[in-house]
Amino acid sequence: MIAPWVRAGTGSVLALLLIGGALPDAASAAPDARREPISMTAPAEVPAYSTFVVAVVVPPAEGLPRRKAVLTGSRGGTTFAPVASWPVAGLGRHSLVVSSGTTPGRLWLRTVVTGKGLRPQTRTISIRVTNPYRPSVPGDVEIPEQGITVPGTLFGNHPVAGVPEFAAAVRLWDTSTSWNQIEKARGQYSWDALDRAVAVAERADQEVLLVLGGTPAWAAVAAAPGSEFAGVGSSMPMTDAVLFEEYVRAVVTRYGPRIQAYQIWNEANIASFWRGTPQLMADLTARAYRVIKEAQPGATVVAASTGSRWVKGFTEFYPAYLASLADVGWPIDAYSVHLYPLATGTPRDRSYLLGLMRTALRIAAAPAKPIWETEINYGVTNPGLGETARAIPAEDIPEYVSRTYLDSLRYGIARTYWYAWTPEYRLLGIQMWNGYPASVAYHQVRDWVVGATFTGCTTSGVVVQCSFDRGGGPFYVAYTDDASTTQVPAPAGVSVVTTLEGATSPAGAAVTVGGTPVRIS
Repeated sequence: MIAPWVRAGTGSVLALLLIGGALPDAASAAPDARREPISMTAPAEVPAYSTFVVAVVVPPAEGLPRRKAVLTGSRGGTTFAPVASWPVAGLGRHSLVVSSGTTPGRLWLRTVVTGKGLRPQTRTISIRVTNPYRPSVPGDVEIPEQGITVPGTLFGNHPVAGVPEFAAAVRLWDTSTSWNQIEKARGQYSWDALDRAVAVAERADQEVLLVLGGTPAWAAVAAAPGSEFAGVGSSMPMTDAVLFEEYVRAVVTRYGPRIQAYQIWNEANIASFWRGTPQLMADLTARAYRVIKEAQPGATVVAASTGSRWVKGFTEFYPAYLASLADVGWPIDAYSVHLYPLATGTPRDRSYLLGLMRTALRIAAAPAKPIWETEINYGVTNPGLGETARAIPAEDIPEYVSRTYLDSLRYGIARTYWYAWTPEYRLLGIQMWNGYPASVAYHQVRDWVVGATFTGCTTSGVVVQCSFDRGGGPFYVAYTDDASTTQVPAPAGVSVVTTLEGATSPAGAAVTVGGTPVRIS
């Protein structure tokens, strides 16, 4: 049962729409011969957790000045329950804003018009309520009028091998630094790998984000019933959440401000990483938050990451995790998502997955906090769907890498950690290493935007144009959202077009724009 509000278009009506019960009998009483049928119009399909407009028209009836209309709703097996009522005078045009409810399925709405001595006149329509957790186009982020200075930490990376050039932040995962690789037995720690990783990041002046999971085999409640990506026992709940607290306290005590951010778990919506409940993950989040903030108040606590390309796994975990975080007071400083598209996906598909994540935040009434994308790549293997890795063509790599970071600015992602810095990783579609096309593009777009003032992006058709200023000199970065090629008028005052490879040409009256961004200055 739900109780959303309804707002009437002619006069104000506040009512409850009670949903539940059997499908209604669509048959209605025969209309009076003096009256035309009632008209009801509404969308054929709406997502759950949304509102929509129902337009009702009751034709005038001579000699029947005093009539009353009632809108009722039914779903899932019960009789119709009231939504709103209003007096009908003359041509009874009425618009009502109705809630779709929280559960996908079929929603029935019925209007009944009655009057003294009249047989009721009815009209029934049905509306399909769909699952709202679907990939969708996100809105561009709102930027303050004065703009924002683009931080270097927008450009994160994963040092699987070597030291990521040009990255201002690194995420330690797949670096022999997870809980099960450090605490070999209760209270017995092997810090060597983490000591080295932190020291390397310090020498490169890179901020550190440490992932705190997964569970050591000795602490797991049982053996895992399937494969685990991070080692034996790593996906299982622990016998006592206090064990996780003890580990977090040991880490924060040892490293203090040398580690600037902590992430609770990796891809907790995927069974190979976490087989516990969303509620337990929220409890672990709250425990870690308390321990970290007591020891290091300035540290950033990042929620457990969730992969979004497997929509079913996302919807079964993430909304419940958010609801449980709400129950314990939102003990996080940033949300986290992994926006890997399917192996055939593009940067545009990545943005749709961000729309899915934002829908979940909106439905959960989640407080405004930064979104960190703690892993991204393309062409990534997907064993669950039988997809092997797709090597992204060399000519497309600069487009994919540069667009990723420009779209992060466009859509308000505070940090994006590329996965991964290593010469070869067979599960990935784009390899990033010293001198590779991916790292060249990563460096170039970073050089364009870090330290500049960003004032937002505008979209005209498929053309995206993002505006920047550096030291009083405005410049623009433009690209097409669908990788097509077109020409756009050159912004006033510009004279040079620069490609990602560093080639320049006169801007002229029009600029050729394609999927790979160009700088117009």
